Amino acid sequence: MSASELTLLWLKLAADNHLMRHRDHLPNRLDFSNHAALFLHTHNRSLDGAELGFPIVLREGRLWFPEELAVQSRYSAFVDGGRFVGRFHVHPPNPNGFSAPFFDPQDLACALRSDNPGFVELLLARGRLFVMVRSNPFLYIAGHHVDRNPMLLADQHAEIIRRLGSKEPSDPGYDEHYRKAGMYYFRRYGLALYEGDPRGPLERVFTPEAGW
Repeated sequence: MSASELTLLWLKLAADNHLMRHRDHLPNRLDFSNHAALFLHTHNRSLDGAELGFPIVLREGRLWFPEELAVQSRYSAFVDGGRFVGRFHVHPPNPNGFSAPFFDPQDLACALRSDNPGFVELLLARGRLFVMVRSNPFLYIAGHHVDRNPMLLADQHAEIIRRLGSKEPSDPGYDEHYRKAGMYYFRRYGLALYEGDPRGPLERVFTPEAGW
């Protein structure tokens, strides 16, 4: 089987059985390269600051991406006749401001909400495709807290960046510190991370610690 076929098989198994998301069953690579053209096109047509995206759905044995004007923060378990497994969205370049190089606090809060029926989050930023996998389904943030304040992680995220030595996006090392601030939540909530060029296989670069 090809890497993309193995990825599709794992997504199907993980959608049916959360044990397949455990660190011991995570694939070493995920491959969404068959969809790279769509991902890159979505990124390239995004206006400054507009985080375009869409749900990721398993339908009739394949991945399906229902088109939307903007990615939503919350989806039902079944979308457009298929099984919702996660979201794809972009952080487009912003010539007049800062474009986050990694999952931002709002991305993390949406992914971790307790009523999120999905388990993967795909982000295209700075030419890199990142995939977050909710490996531990028992660690989450209550959905009503996110509804009340979608940016509830922002203050802590910013404080971590400050403690690492950065205050402004123009500071040397800010992008690295921004990523490290995001990785705090990967460790805390048992998230796995894959990344790489969207046109090829993505390597698993972070595996959560065992604990469930």
